[in-house]
Amino acid sequence: MTQPKSSAPQGTLIVVGTGIKLVSHVTQAAQQAIAQAEVVLFVAGDALVATWITRLNPAAESLHVLYAPGKRRRQTYREMTARILAEVRQGRQVCAAFYGHPGVFVRPAHAAIRQARREGFPAGMLPGISAEDCLFADLEVTPLPAGWQRYEATDFLQQQRQFDPTCHLILWQIGVIGQRHFPADDETGRAGLRQLTHTLLESYPAGHEVIVYEAAIYPTLAPVIQRQPLARLPQANVTPLSTLYIPPVAAPRPDPTMLRRLGLANP
Repeated sequence: MTQPKSSAPQGTLIVVGTGIKLVSHVTQAAQQAIAQAEVVLFVAGDALVATWITRLNPAAESLHVLYAPGKRRRQTYREMTARILAEVRQGRQVCAAFYGHPGVFVRPAHAAIRQARREGFPAGMLPGISAEDCLFADLEVTPLPAGWQRYEATDFLQQQRQFDPTCHLILWQIGVIGQRHFPADDETGRAGLRQLTHTLLESYPAGHEVIVYEAAIYPTLAPVIQRQPLARLPQANVTPLSTLYIPPVAAPRPDPTMLRRLGLANP
């Protein structure tokens, strides 16, 4: 295990989120971390956000250059992690910034923090506004009382996840189901969307309304909210940013025995 040298400045790592909507979603703490870091390594969801980061801290470098056509995403994520750790090992105060919430579907963020701590470097994370946070507001839904389930769409299918159709169900990344390489392939994505629909029709009626959702990334734009019957999901206009929201198909049935044990049963 590599140990930081006591004679040299100790590197640190702070991972932050820049939110979904252009600049307005960045917390004060995240902005301060970006501005004060010696090195900023970032993945921005938009060119304007990238410009804002580089203006806030000229010592900022985009990690998006590590993506390449035909390259596996996991290889890119490993290279991002290595790039972040290389700066920390040089004794620098490093800020890694990712769009949305840095702890949600951001493999390099978690990997870099774990590795930095294993090597003895201080490392931590600051939260950001995620697409799920935007979904709660834009669709005006709440996890209570029905409950909330969410899965990455490819994982949902390949692991044959067991779920409760009387709960809210969120499926992330429905536009890139089964895709491991960059960039996304539309034909493969459509095949995955058809398989997802087939699987969901085993638990929901064909006419059950579902919503394909994308949070707005600019203050002047409205979110994408496509309401349609589940059976027509394969024809939906989806992108790599699309999320599927499925409302409960019915109200859950309370367990009378448990109600009595909890003292919640009606007289």
